[in-house]
Amino acid sequence: MRILCTNVGSTSFKYQLLDLQPGSSNRFSSVCKGVVERIGNSPSYFSHTDSANKDELGQTQGELEAADHLASVQHAINLIPDLEQIDGIGFKTVFAKDIWQSAVIDQSVIQALEAYIPLAPLHNPAYLATIRSFQQLLPQVPLVAVLETGFHQSIPDYAYDFGVPRSWMEKHRIRRYGFHGASHRWVSERVPEILNRPSKDLKIISCHLGGSSSLAAIREGKSIDTSMGVSTQYGVLQSTRVGDLDPFAALYVMTQEGWSPTEITRQLMEDSGLKGISGISGDMRDLESAADSGNDRARLAIQAYCYGVKKYIGAYTAALGSVDVLAYTGGIGEKSITARSTICDGLSWMGIELNPDKNQQNKPETLISSTDSRVKILIIPANEEFIVARETARLLSK
Repeated sequence: MRILCTNVGSTSFKYQLLDLQPGSSNRFSSVCKGVVERIGNSPSYFSHTDSANKDELGQTQGELEAADHLASVQHAINLIPDLEQIDGIGFKTVFAKDIWQSAVIDQSVIQALEAYIPLAPLHNPAYLATIRSFQQLLPQVPLVAVLETGFHQSIPDYAYDFGVPRSWMEKHRIRRYGFHGASHRWVSERVPEILNRPSKDLKIISCHLGGSSSLAAIREGKSIDTSMGVSTQYGVLQSTRVGDLDPFAALYVMTQEGWSPTEITRQLMEDSGLKGISGISGDMRDLESAADSGNDRARLAIQAYCYGVKKYIGAYTAALGSVDVLAYTGGIGEKSITARSTICDGLSWMGIELNPDKNQQNKPETLISSTDSRVKILIIPANEEFIVARETARLLSK
């Protein structure tokens, strides 16, 4: 079964065509993959790699005019081989009202995604535009929404409930949902394979750290708590999102400045987080470079980010009762030597001890804990496309 997996941003469209191996339900091979960036900005950029060709002939890149997601999807379709062999298209959708698990996309799913645009203003409009583009260009191919909330539906009620009036929950479903579900699910499955231990014997803290970051406490392969809340704004600092914030701070500033809900939402999404503290950038690479050059606000942003992650590690160790594995994934988790080192610093009393030399090597799927560390520390490359493909194939095979 061939599944086209999509990962959509407000100005980007990533895709990968995966082929389910005959007789297997848990392994795919990559046929091709690509990305279109700067959608809506001229010029846009693209790259496409055909996995069948291992030399430079298999790679194409350049500029194009992609005024909207429809243009980017059309461009990708022109490059993807054997379109008639595609069995389904999976979307790493974030959030839909009253639909928490994966679902074949129909009008009711589209309406559910539209209903939660206010809670996912950066994600849902882009996914809706891409879904409609595929409906227009490939109307015969079934589409599946693999919702990021799915993995966290195992969280107990006392962990997902907020202390708000009961009518908020009953009428508006205000509770903790959690996101990055595909990434945390992959960690929950891959860690036991690497360690050759059954998942039922492992307590894992999964750290998906990147432009968007969240942690998950995983027991016996299931999520029991996660740092994001009713939206992707909550939890640890993000690249440009605020993370944990006393809600009265936003209400006070709105009143004092006369800002509208739209304006305060924009600032909390676009001007906050690492960018807000540093005043430079929300990209950890930029901040590490600036901090090395003596920029104190960049130093502060990095330390605030790592401190926030460290606090959640402590909290989730308490929630789990103990921890066996600390797993780093996502762009920062996989690549930032500084972030991993800063987060683990001072946690030896918890049995978390980093091996500096192994951490420096930055090798994927590698133990970077010291030999004396009671907790195994792993780098797990994100593989959300595999989870999306498997879920899509599972639903379509029904």
